[in-house]
Amino acid sequence: MDLTAAFAFINSHGMQLLRLFASQSPHDIVGFGMELKTAKNIINTAKVYFGPTDSPRKQQDAIALAESRGLSLDRVLAIEFYAKQLKSHRGQSWKLRAELIAHEGSVDDIRALGLARVKELKPPKPPVPGVTVGTTKMGMRTMVITDTEREIMDLEKSLDTIAQQQSPETPRREGLLHALRTRLQRGGTFRPTYSTVIAIGLDDVAKISAGLVDDITVGLSDGTTMTGQELVDAALTDALGEKLYAGLFHPTKGPVNLYEARFASFKHRLLAKAENLVCPWPDCNVPADRCQVHHIDAHKHGGHTTPANLTTLCRYHNGVNDDDPRSSRSRGAGAPSRGRMNRHRGCVRYTSPGGHSCTNTHQVSRLGAMDLI
Repeated sequence: MDLTAAFAFINSHGMQLLRLFASQSPHDIVGFGMELKTAKNIINTAKVYFGPTDSPRKQQDAIALAESRGLSLDRVLAIEFYAKQLKSHRGQSWKLRAELIAHEGSVDDIRALGLARVKELKPPKPPVPGVTVGTTKMGMRTMVITDTEREIMDLEKSLDTIAQQQSPETPRREGLLHALRTRLQRGGTFRPTYSTVIAIGLDDVAKISAGLVDDITVGLSDGTTMTGQELVDAALTDALGEKLYAGLFHPTKGPVNLYEARFASFKHRLLAKAENLVCPWPDCNVPADRCQVHHIDAHKHGGHTTPANLTTLCRYHNGVNDDDPRSSRSRGAGAPSRGRMNRHRGCVRYTSPGGHSCTNTHQVSRLGAMDLI
């Protein structure tokens, strides 16, 4: 049996491996070159399936099903990660194990389904507004402020503005701290100077005009959302600024024009922000207000500064984007590609080095201008 066949054989006998490990300690299998944290996870999972339980029939059924399906150890560990979160819900843990063991998808599919089931049966507790001060560690203490999304975002914008005025080259984390100290010492309020963009569809505009605001949620380029009522209240109190800007987007070509803007660079930035309210790179959560304008087709390779060739990317992803996937010269010798942004059928999408295309799944990312037409 060659190594590939041996690996395939072992990988399809996850439950048998757990049976073998059930009588051992984590330190026994650490000797195989395994991390102690992983070893403890394996032993704890083995005890669930081969240790004492108040549901022996369900335990035996789960073992039999897992063995008949030839589940890998990784798959069983992924299942247990979610099932153990329901241990306080009587009977639900074994029910979830049975469902996930029978599921035909990949390990990633198992994780997605497990997460969905846990959220259904054990919804997270909402954060409570307030200030929490931690204990001293190595001469440092941590303060955590919890408030509504809008209040925290307004505070963040204010601190960002002060930090940029004081020391724009300072890392943002330190700059916000210095700005907070300055604001507390000065007292009073500070109005942020971001040009935040609100993406709203024509259908929702009509509803707001008719006073139907209860079921409307719009996305903002600061990475937050507003209800229709909050939008109306902000407009009535002049919290949206002196001017509102209307962006024109084509369903397949993307951004076309912006009305009421005076300068081309300002126009381009607002259109890009309206289209992508957060950095469009997958799994990124940096709001567009803190992003850089990025040329999809690199300017140095002939890309034009037109709305359709622009998007927003955070500083980090703007730096790692592969400007010229046809040549390693854009990355440096030996540097692997991280993928790049493209425009497909009017929408900005990320293309992996292997050619897989996907978008950011951030909740606010799905509220951009191109999602509204």
